[in-house]
Amino acid sequence: MLLKDVEITYVSPCLADPSKIRLKALFSDDISEVMPYLNAVQKNAVYNHDASTLTLFKEYRLITLYPQAMTMIKALNTTDARQVIEWFQDLINDTYNRKDEIEPDYQMEKRPHPLQLYSWLPRTNCRQCGRPTCLSFALYLFIGEEELKNCKPLYTEDYHEQKEVLLELAAALGHDLEA
Repeated sequence: MLLKDVEITYVSPCLADPSKIRLKALFSDDISEVMPYLNAVQKNAVYNHDASTLTLFKEYRLITLYPQAMTMIKALNTTDARQVIEWFQDLINDTYNRKDEIEPDYQMEKRPHPLQLYSWLPRTNCRQCGRPTCLSFALYLFIGEEELKNCKPLYTEDYHEQKEVLLELAAALGHDLEA
């Protein structure tokens, strides 16, 4: 076992969504050694070897791991945060125990930017998705709180090519955004 304990040390309202929380937690042990292995097993991770950080989404929550700490935004509440932390602790320990079977990945994947998503949307601001603009739709798509299928114009023949590109970008984000 690599990581024995995780202690939440700071909780406050989330700046992006005040109905949710953000937090910081400290690790009992340094997890630097397992980060390249986590990068290999987590399809939506962004690993920065030089900075010793690994960032990823767990559903709609954005989580950044550091050698001896983690931050999380958009957790529902402390109970939700603790469940996600337990899941991460298990993932870290399982990955560490299986590291001889895993090829470490030191590459830093580039995540598509919300503006990149926006550039492939129809940009009609039709509001059929329920969002006021295509830009807001792109932002929610980026964080995994929106589904590509909700963009009705995208599923017409006129935007077939854009839909295919967006499906590829969705895969790079690690979100299941297919129709």
